[in-house]
Amino acid sequence: MPGLHRPLFACRLFRQNLAMPPERRTRPLASHIAALLDNVERLACRRFFDGVLKDDAEEMIKRAYDEGNPIFLRGPIMETLNDGMQEFFPGLKPSGVDDEGRQVFNLADLAEALGTREEDLLAHAEKMGLKAQLRTTSPNPLH
Repeated sequence: MPGLHRPLFACRLFRQNLAMPPERRTRPLASHIAALLDNVERLACRRFFDGVLKDDAEEMIKRAYDEGNPIFLRGPIMETLNDGMQEFFPGLKPSGVDDEGRQVFNLADLAEALGTREEDLLAHAEKMGLKAQLRTTSPNPLH
């Protein structure tokens, strides 16, 4: 997927989105704090992107949904994925949300949108190690 590999803007997004009171914005960060934030950001980027091949979209998607990774790195990828879902599957609507507020979809609806069978999706989920993430209980309703 284009745009998923090492989004350069993501690594600088952290510093731009720091919540600062307006009075603090007129005074720059102390140099040692800025250096510390740069090092934390560099380390997070290295951990997030290391070992991912250029065209390995599946690994980037896994990392984007891994809540152990910082949101400033995951967010742009998740936004791109959401835009793609809406563009390529406009009729596919979530059947609810999980306990963390993430959208969940009915397996039959996914199979129909992808033009495949539910059994094939289940087999693919098992092959990818995702079967444990499938829900068998009803999701929380959408509001």
